[in-house]
Amino acid sequence: MRRSLVSLSLLLLASCTYFQDSKQIEANIVRPGNFKAGSGVIESVSVLPHANKDTGAPRDPRRRPDPNLYRLSLRMDAGGFQTVDIDDGTFMQGEAVELTNDGRIVRVSGTTLNQAVRQ
Repeated sequence: MRRSLVSLSLLLLASCTYFQDSKQIEANIVRPGNFKAGSGVIESVSVLPHANKDTGAPRDPRRRPDPNLYRLSLRMDAGGFQTVDIDDGTFMQGEAVELTNDGRIVRVSGTTLNQAVRQ
C-alpha cells in the first residue's frame, strides 16, 4: 500500500513538470552580452519592478506583457556564480537551467522530480 502511494505521489509530481508549449520552458536574457553560457542551478530570484521596457507585443495574446524583469542568481556547474536578468517570472529557486549562447535560459527537464527524490 505504502509503495503504491509513493509511486502515485511521484507520478503526480512528474505530471506537474509537463509543458504543452515549448515557450514555457525558456525565457530571454535581457542583456545577452553579459553572461557566460553553461548550466547551473538557480540560487535566488529577485523582481526588478517596472524594469521591462519591451512591453510591446506579448508572447501570448491572451496575457498582458509583464512590466517587470527578474534577476536570477545562478550557481554554475563549472564553478562560480553569475546573475542574469530575464523577462519571465516563472523560474524558481532550485531549478536546473542552461544558459545558451543565443541569449536564452532553458529549464533542464526533470528538475522538480529530482528535487523531490532528494528530500
